[in-house]
Amino acid sequence: MLSRVVKEHQDKQALFREQQEKRRKAALAAVHKCTGTMVDSLNSGVEKAYENQRKLDREAKALQAHSARYVKQTTQWLGLVEGFHKSLKSLGDLEQWAKTIEADMQTVVATLDFAYRGSGEVHVLHEQSPQASAATR
Repeated sequence: MLSRVVKEHQDKQALFREQQEKRRKAALAAVHKCTGTMVDSLNSGVEKAYENQRKLDREAKALQAHSARYVKQTTQWLGLVEGFHKSLKSLGDLEQWAKTIEADMQTVVATLDFAYRGSGEVHVLHEQSPQASAATR
């Protein structure tokens, strides 16, 4: 009878250990599945952040290249505008020079006319502009 009680106790203990082992394996499997899901979720976020960072880097490089090209083009445009401005300025100077020469030539013609005709008056053929008369003084 004692041996039977001991045997039953040992059987119950073996059954209990078996159940405990099954529960431990099930718990380990659940923990493994849970950690796998959490790691996948975290990796997904990290992967997305890394991909976004790579896109930002590519766009920043492209923006830098475009900016450099626009700076170069703007510098060229400024050079052209400055050259055009200088040309316009010299054209204005040339126009003023031509008016001065014309006024001087009118004075010479009037003087020669006076000398040739012998009259007492000097006639200027065309009226001088204020700028031209200032330049001849």
